[in-house]
Amino acid sequence: MQQPLGARTATWAWPAFIAVIAWFVIYLLPLGWRPLVVPDEARYAVIPLEMLQTGNWTVPYLLGIEYFEKPVLGYWFTAASFLTFGENAFALRLPSAIAVGLSALVLCIVVRRTTGRRDLAGLSALVLLTMIAPAILGTTAILDAPFAALVTVSIGCFWLGWSTHGTPRIGWLLAAGAAAGAAFLVKGFLGFALPCMVLAPWLIWCGRWRELITLPWVALVGAAIVAGPWAFAVHSANGDYWHYFFWVEHVNRFLGGAKAQHPEAWWFFLAVLPIGMIPWVFAMPMVVMGAAQRGFGSPWSKLLACWVLIPLAFFSMSSGKLPTYILPIFPPIAAVITIALGTYFNRPQSAPRFRVFTPAFILFIIAGALLVLWAVDWGIPSPWEDAGNWRLGLAAAAFVFWGVIEIAANQSTRSERRLLLNGVAPIAMFALIPALMPTGYMEIAKAPGAFLDPIAQQYPDAQLIGDEDLAHAVGWAWRRPRDVTIVGGPGELKWGIETYLHNTSRLVDRTDLPAMINQRETALVLAVSHPWAWLDVGGPLDLPLVERHEDRGIVVLTWPAPEGI
Repeated sequence: MQQPLGARTATWAWPAFIAVIAWFVIYLLPLGWRPLVVPDEARYAVIPLEMLQTGNWTVPYLLGIEYFEKPVLGYWFTAASFLTFGENAFALRLPSAIAVGLSALVLCIVVRRTTGRRDLAGLSALVLLTMIAPAILGTTAILDAPFAALVTVSIGCFWLGWSTHGTPRIGWLLAAGAAAGAAFLVKGFLGFALPCMVLAPWLIWCGRWRELITLPWVALVGAAIVAGPWAFAVHSANGDYWHYFFWVEHVNRFLGGAKAQHPEAWWFFLAVLPIGMIPWVFAMPMVVMGAAQRGFGSPWSKLLACWVLIPLAFFSMSSGKLPTYILPIFPPIAAVITIALGTYFNRPQSAPRFRVFTPAFILFIIAGALLVLWAVDWGIPSPWEDAGNWRLGLAAAAFVFWGVIEIAANQSTRSERRLLLNGVAPIAMFALIPALMPTGYMEIAKAPGAFLDPIAQQYPDAQLIGDEDLAHAVGWAWRRPRDVTIVGGPGELKWGIETYLHNTSRLVDRTDLPAMINQRETALVLAVSHPWAWLDVGGPLDLPLVERHEDRGIVVLTWPAPEGI
């Protein structure tokens, strides 16, 4: 592959070192800074918690109800983190942070082996780590980051095996298949589909279609070794799993049209992608010119094109869409940005010009506005529950840092230094993102941990009832997910409750509440989100006075144990 930067930087290792620091500061350090958000983070907390409490590592359960939306490996990652670091927010989000770090590492290795350049390898990892989509999803407890990392490992290992000869090729291909099998165990058949839909057209484009007959068989062995045991085990434990998982979670989501989960227009991801690429999206004019200068004649360039465009088109055809789905295409985008900018900046005519990613003066204006908001008492509620407006001062300092480093980058005449500085500039701001979550303006029902935890300590043995919006959070706050009864609608547990008769008692109507409250020896905690008008004591429930805890978007009623019981 043609080298976009001068040979004098072939052993330059600073970018890799800075990428490690960026991963630590952006992804690892702030993992516990913000509260859990429901329902997603609470869901992915209680499922592995139930595995630890029950010892059932085969069939996923949510609040003690069969929940077949995903396979088990993502839950295993979190359970292992709980065992190592305790049942807390840091441990819950750690697998996602490690996953993005793994994606950056694999990208670094592949770019290093392909180009022979340490500087490009480290820079590509730094670019990936400083895009906003990986930064947010890598500090959130959902399964997209682990899935994207394993897809990256699969495609990266296949490329390394394809470009290697002899015995090492078999090892790389086995690793590619094993990673695809692990991706399957995180999110399902997409773990196989994404690498296949990228690699098969790529081989055909390169004129190597005959290798489609030989190479995939080696990878298939690795995939079968990893995915096969659990696939058979879950079928043996519950024969309904694969029927639901295939038809509802895959076929219906892709082809369900307006009835699919999360339906969106075909152009949805075209709108989401530029946002996820911030701040590097501002360099796209230069990226396009640099990529056009290099061309797409090499197998590596063709692989990057297939890796970005084919999954993007595939997900755009799906009926159901979420912004997180396209995370697997960010590693190749980072590689394209790095190599194209390196080519563009290395042109003699570009060095003297003042070309910017995000105009520094805009960042200084933002910093000044934040400082004014921090210094002046406007008489309005703080965006944060703890009235921590000091965060505005930190954000202002981070924007000043960003602007100063950006000015230094734009004045640099060395292309590799310019790329490095542009990667360093947003690190401080990205590290603050979790702390800037405006909890004071959010409904407590969206992040109820700080509200529920003191009540859980006061009534540790209470009977627990929550509505479909808060049941997961109640199970996590009390660390007793299987003791939660759901009041009202079943929500996402509808299939598990309707399919299995033994789960019907886990869903109650509000008319059943008086009997439940008066027959238990312990206190009862009832947590619901909007609307809660029917909870008025002495009204529809016709119950004695209770202790009422209420805040934005959530109400908790607690009854003491009935006298004489």
